[in-house]
Amino acid sequence: MRIKSFCEKNKIKAAVLSMLLLSCFSIKVKAESWLYDSGKWYYYETYDEPVENQWITYNGNEYYIGSKGLMAADKWVVDELTGKKVYLGINGVKQKNTYTYKRDKFVGEDGTELVAFNNWRKEAKKSLQKTITALNKKTNVTSDQKAILSQLSAKDAGFSLYDVNSDGFRDIVVVNRFADSEQVLEVLLWNEEEQKFQSVMELDYTSDESAVLRKEQSGKVWLIISKDINDVAFFELDINDENFKDVEHFHYGYNDYGDIIYYIDDDEVTASVWNTSLLRREQETGSGIWTIYHDLDENSINAEVDTYPTESEIALFSTYDKDD
Repeated sequence: MRIKSFCEKNKIKAAVLSMLLLSCFSIKVKAESWLYDSGKWYYYETYDEPVENQWITYNGNEYYIGSKGLMAADKWVVDELTGKKVYLGINGVKQKNTYTYKRDKFVGEDGTELVAFNNWRKEAKKSLQKTITALNKKTNVTSDQKAILSQLSAKDAGFSLYDVNSDGFRDIVVVNRFADSEQVLEVLLWNEEEQKFQSVMELDYTSDESAVLRKEQSGKVWLIISKDINDVAFFELDINDENFKDVEHFHYGYNDYGDIIYYIDDDEVTASVWNTSLLRREQETGSGIWTIYHDLDENSINAEVDTYPTESEIALFSTYDKDD
């Protein structure tokens, strides 16, 4: 009985001693948690100690916590490891391969701005707006041309963002949808080195020429410009080329006696050779390009230009960002 009583007294003394020690020393237990207050999120390391000015990873996502524990949202923050600014969405998460909340910039795989793609977007919109202005212009034309233009404007045109020269970048093709065969009015190719679109072919509503684009299975594109059935010129654009090359010109003239003289380029040929060669050339050029043409107006331009790039486009634009 005495032994039991002695043990109980020792237990009581030990418990009292432990309580005294806890009261003498401040012990903080780590309990990381989020706090939502007045429309903002805060992150705390303990119940009264916020995380400050550092990156954290939470549920597999990266966040930046600023002064007094405030979570950064819809902001560009410098990544200390790379020295580059990365974008944090309105949910605070480091973003990749997406647009910013305002859709003014696109973010790449590493969270930084995909500059080359954003330049492409800006230049595409600027080039198409210039085309609208040019097609709506009604000055410096004859009375007959004014009669045509009074019925036609940019609203009768359509555009497509289409990779004409198969270099991976979408180019611009503008057509007259009022015409039966979607007459090509302009072709602009993206020049990545210059960071702008370059017009490689241009007509207008009053031109006495018509143009169509055709594409071979190999990827080569043909531009066929004709004034009538007896005056046809063929131009080719190989993969990655920046300009159309003059290939062959079929036309005719008259001699002093009024007889028709047939020519292929500058060479005089017989009517049979002329017709056979023209048919062969037309068969070699393939079929029309497969694409969708959209209304040439501001809403359609913004909608098409600001679509999400494909994975291959992101990779391609990222390569040029790294080169810079």
